[in-house]
Amino acid sequence: MSVGIKNIQSPQRQVALLALRKTGAGTPVLSGLCASFCSIADNGVGDYTITVNTPRPFAQNIISSALPHSSGIVRLDLATSSNLVVSVKCFAVDGTTPAELNFDLICIGSYASDLMG
Repeated sequence: MSVGIKNIQSPQRQVALLALRKTGAGTPVLSGLCASFCSIADNGVGDYTITVNTPRPFAQNIISSALPHSSGIVRLDLATSSNLVVSVKCFAVDGTTPAELNFDLICIGSYASDLMG
């Protein structure tokens, strides 16, 4: 079991939660339940890479969502290898213009190796 990701009371499914808040324009800052073991890279306007610095945080596909703090659109792309990496792209309401947005990110997964059903 990974250290830091918050466990949810479900011992059979070993459900776990990753919760973060990104704030700051120019220099992004992570806060929230899981910020202490995550890092963020600023790749340009509205383009961020969040890495969970805990080996293999989930054993299965992850359900994720991001909510912007203001008007705009947040798109997510998740990749897992030895670590979870979340690519976050933020856009103005038109959906095409990159924008600096603050957002909340949540990922839910499981440590169980068999599929949840």
